[in-house]
Amino acid sequence: MKKAYSFALLCLLMFSTLLLNGQSLEKYRNDFTKLKFGMFIHFNMGTFHEKEWVEPGQNPQTFNPSKLNCRQWAKAAKSAGMKYAVLTTKHHDGFCLWDSKTTTYDVASTPLKGRDIVREFCTAFRKEGLEPHIYFSIWDRTLGIEGEITNEEITLIKTQLKELLTNYGKFRSITFDGWGNCGTKWTQANHDTLYQYIKSLQPQILITDHYQLRRKLPLEEVYKNVDFFHFEEPWGEWTPDGNTFAAQQGPTIQSEWFWKRKFPNEQLMSVDNIINKHLAVLDKRNCNFLLNCAPNMDGLMDDNVVKRLAEVGKIYKK
Repeated sequence: MKKAYSFALLCLLMFSTLLLNGQSLEKYRNDFTKLKFGMFIHFNMGTFHEKEWVEPGQNPQTFNPSKLNCRQWAKAAKSAGMKYAVLTTKHHDGFCLWDSKTTTYDVASTPLKGRDIVREFCTAFRKEGLEPHIYFSIWDRTLGIEGEITNEEITLIKTQLKELLTNYGKFRSITFDGWGNCGTKWTQANHDTLYQYIKSLQPQILITDHYQLRRKLPLEEVYKNVDFFHFEEPWGEWTPDGNTFAAQQGPTIQSEWFWKRKFPNEQLMSVDNIINKHLAVLDKRNCNFLLNCAPNMDGLMDDNVVKRLAEVGKIYKK
């Protein structure tokens, strides 16, 4: 009986893979690019040390967003006409926004012990009718996942991914960073292993990573390793005119990715820039616009960001 069950499960997985390699994958890609406008949320240990790449092994007690309110983020995103958001569940230093069995360098070791930021994020955005998506850094400087990735480290990464992909419902996409473009070495074998593992947990999820475009290969070749492109605009990456591949492009509404004390008083990306120089342009290039809005140390979006997003929503109707 067990053998028959295992065989049936294997057949189902193979069938799902075949579908994802054919029409269903294209449908998922098409549905993804219909989202058009999203919020990238860089919120992690770097927020509390005002650094883009914080040093590993920080004191978890320094992570203390005393007024954390993911619903405020979601309402701000909705006011702008956004349809989804991508949260930095783990950045390059390895701090996890959920209680992970793999490390104590996570939210369970902070003053927020007992709370799960990934869950609060997912719940808040879904309540507002927006989709939660996730970002995950392979590079983990606290656990020492750097350079060549070992089999033991792949197992650890799988454990963390399983926690994310089995405890919070379905996600439409996952974006990898710190994998080839910085910190660790990307290999085809590791890619295939993790890609297949993720699809076994959530067959519908779309996968991308920041490294592929840096390889300077023809886009057709790059597309074989990702389900959609992620163009990092601050690195000079722009979706090309005439693009037909599923894509998203991400700059920042503020001047940097993680929150800084100067942010509440600095100039933000203008309404005209957001609507006419990004949304209108990228819409014609089959590309979503993923605008980073960094919450502050209290765990809230600054007033100037909330105001700017509302201004965008008064004009942008999609």
